[in-house]
Amino acid sequence: MTVSREELLKAIENIYGNKGMAEKDSKDLCDFILSFFGYEDYIIDNVLTAAERDVFYNLEEYGIVMTFREEINIVHGKSWRINQWYLDKAKIRKLGEKEKKDDAEKNIYDSIFKNM
Repeated sequence: MTVSREELLKAIENIYGNKGMAEKDSKDLCDFILSFFGYEDYIIDNVLTAAERDVFYNLEEYGIVMTFREEINIVHGKSWRINQWYLDKAKIRKLGEKEKKDDAEKNIYDSIFKNM
């Protein structure tokens, strides 16, 4: 099952929106990620530039993507490493379900003042 743009966007907004990222920038980051993956679950690391790879390392810190390394033996005992990035669909869905901290705090204060 693929991750929809809305699910990924909600996860990004819940992570980076709480850190001050503007809504437009969250949408741009979401589109940036999806432009690599499309309908696939993984991409090969070789397609990324150094700057793009830095973004992916940051996404990995929050669990949106994860890395996987595979070594294949080729001729004469030499090995070839293939590094791949995977979308962590379960983590993305989990992050998308969380409420923003600001919304949760507003709801708490609203309910306190309503009860007074």
